Amino acid sequence: EIGLFAERRLNEACFLWLAAFAAHDSDLPASDSDPLRDDLLKLRHARQVEGRVLSACPGLRRRHAELRAATLAQRVSASLPPAEAGVEAVIRTLLGEQQGTPDMLASAMLGFVSGESDDMPEVAAPKDYRTWQRVVLWPDRLAPRHRDERGNRQADRGGTAEQGPSRKRRAARRKSDQANRRDSLILHRFETILSWTDFLNLNRKVEDDDEASARKAANDADEMAVTDIDQRPATRLAFDLDMAPQDIDRERLAGVHLQPEWDYRRGAYNEDHVQVLFADQEAVDAEEIEPRSKAQRRRLDAVRKQFEALRPRRMAMPRQPDGDEFDLDALVRSQIDIRVTGNGSDRVYRRTANAERDLAVATLVDTSRSTESSVGGQSVIAIARESLAALGFGLAATGDRHAIYSFSSLRRNRVFVNRVKAFDEAMGAGVEARIAALRPGFYTRLGAAVRHAAQELAASGAARRLLLVITDGKPNDLDHYEGRYGIEDSRKAVIEARRLGLAVFGIAIDRRAEQYIPRIFGQNGYAIVSHPERLMEALPHIYRHLVT
Repeated sequence: EIGLFAERRLNEACFLWLAAFAAHDSDLPASDSDPLRDDLLKLRHARQVEGRVLSACPGLRRRHAELRAATLAQRVSASLPPAEAGVEAVIRTLLGEQQGTPDMLASAMLGFVSGESDDMPEVAAPKDYRTWQRVVLWPDRLAPRHRDERGNRQADRGGTAEQGPSRKRRAARRKSDQANRRDSLILHRFETILSWTDFLNLNRKVEDDDEASARKAANDADEMAVTDIDQRPATRLAFDLDMAPQDIDRERLAGVHLQPEWDYRRGAYNEDHVQVLFADQEAVDAEEIEPRSKAQRRRLDAVRKQFEALRPRRMAMPRQPDGDEFDLDALVRSQIDIRVTGNGSDRVYRRTANAERDLAVATLVDTSRSTESSVGGQSVIAIARESLAALGFGLAATGDRHAIYSFSSLRRNRVFVNRVKAFDEAMGAGVEARIAALRPGFYTRLGAAVRHAAQELAASGAARRLLLVITDGKPNDLDHYEGRYGIEDSRKAVIEARRLGLAVFGIAIDRRAEQYIPRIFGQNGYAIVSHPERLMEALPHIYRHLVT
């Protein structure tokens, strides 16, 4: 995923451009020992490849022009030494900047780079010369590295100052097919395992013996086997998620709310430890919303009807001073009282009215990176978006006030909580556009998100308040927020919300949730949906259980 520009369409266009550039960059650029001349050769090569791409792919011209303008806008203007200033002037001209009359040095450089002249300018890099700030539209093509792996491993290993006399051995070559065999261990006699493992592609641990011990062991051995391994060991990669430009802009504009965090090891809060960035969720354009299929519309209608059944019924209130009709029982009773005592009640009417629950519901949904995973050909976040829309329309049918929040996090100073729907906002196209804009990102700092959503719900003023938390995994973040620490802080946040008079219920879309969800939400405070695709049909049943 590319996040170099603030607009998504520019990032997508950049991806297409880089793919086309790489496809047409078939030759390595010429090089020079002088850094300045080498830079000019690289710029000339990039200009040539750029021309080949635009000639072969004319449909990219408009996108390329937009990318050049966006790239030029991102370049930093600074006062530079003459040589570096000349190179920068060439780059800016290639990116489309209209400049005045260039000096002789910059003019000569531009003529060579643009191909107007094949003569390299008579230039040399000064002692403190620094190369140009790279342009993302002109990626460098690295030369393939051909090397003797065994020789490099030996060279990297080095040696000690005192190697001592080495023992000469007679070498013999023999072919063994054991290294690439896939036979099951059961086919071999286990007493021979120490002999035939010498020829297997095993990733053995290196013993931390000193060099002297290793040399002595080699001298004591009668025979040593040396083999080439044609398989490379698996490599484990670790990444750190960085922030895209639009996320950084959102951080600057959003309101800042500080929340505590519970440290179970100390048995105390870390006050003002977490920064919550609260903002309204952005919406996608109407044309970007995919139309619902017939199956999706059927599911949505079925869920809405189930929620409509939970709408408070009309109540008949007898013995009213006024109303829609006579209350016959009260009327007969009043007439009897008048004849017996001379006094009768005037409350002889019946009135019907809608029963009101005075209930406010806040839904807090996890949009961390893990929701990008796919289940049954559909991502978890897509299932969550569909379920949120069904829940929104369903609760609108019940008449209950409803708000939707999403959350993700990137360390303790960036907990993103977005308001997708406000309590007093009608469920409609605007809310659907914001739901459709939900995207996976970052991590799951659940405690701070629950605290903030609980404060928003507590301010709703409703007599009954319900907080629904939908998550697909265990609380975690890049810093220490993981394992028991994250679970205990989330549990403490749920307890705090209940002390505010809120009912809190967790919905986990995780088969392994029974390992941590009961600890966070307590007995009868959670439901586990093992199959994410069943979340939508489970919501009406869960809601009925909570409000009846």
